[in-house]
Amino acid sequence: METNNNKKTSTKSAAERPVHMVRRGAIAASIWQRQTQTGFAYHEFTLSRSWKSKSGEREGYSSSFFIRNAADLATVIEGASTWIAEQEQAALDSVPTTDAQAA
Repeated sequence: METNNNKKTSTKSAAERPVHMVRRGAIAASIWQRQTQTGFAYHEFTLSRSWKSKSGEREGYSSSFFIRNAADLATVIEGASTWIAEQEQAALDSVPTTDAQAA
């Protein structure tokens, strides 16, 4: 399973790019950082399958999957979920505690 922090430069703004990607074979989870109108930040992910025509002239991405993609989907979902949980834990760990909270 490959992961990517997406540090490549692009013409898209940072808000339009995933903050992280988890990939296995043709299956990828793009992880997005979102924020509610009240300011609550959270992560969510979308799944995609890359494809290429037999002639190699056309390629693209699909949100539809085949049964043969099941194992890779499970691995990518687990990887995306783990990455999001780690980010949430790191955010919680960075919140300073007061003496009353520590006691």
